[in-house]
Amino acid sequence: AGLAFRLYRRWKRNKPRICPIDGAKMRRLEEHEDDEYLEDGQRMEERLKSVDYDVWICDECGHRTIESYKSWFSNYGACRSCNYRTLEGEETIVESATTSSTGLKRIDYHCKHCNDRYHTHVTIPKKSKSSSSSSSGGFGGGSSSGGGASGSW
Repeated sequence: AGLAFRLYRRWKRNKPRICPIDGAKMRRLEEHEDDEYLEDGQRMEERLKSVDYDVWICDECGHRTIESYKSWFSNYGACRSCNYRTLEGEETIVESATTSSTGLKRIDYHCKHCNDRYHTHVTIPKKSKSSSSSSSGGFGGGSSSGGGASGSW
């Protein structure tokens, strides 16, 4: 099913576009050509590989269409200030979780486009008593890096 989805997505991205103004066939610009039509934040997203943009142009009337494709595996989220997917977060454990108490981590955010900076604190769940033994290979009871992104991710 994954292969079929990827093939469908590739077909949909590459299929010819028809100009909504005059019905002519549109042409997709090459990667080195499309930057001219993108905003600064969009160019930064492309450099960070968080979003890829395709620019389609009608050679008859000059109409342009810009389509965005978010990366499935990007370390960048949407910035609260500029809304580009140029926000990165760095986690610091403030207090480790134990089997008897929750922990706390601080996430420092920095936008590579607009330079906004802020931080949040996220509670780390208590470690599970049943899976925290050292014989479990060290995978017991920790927390994932998910969550705490204030809906930005």
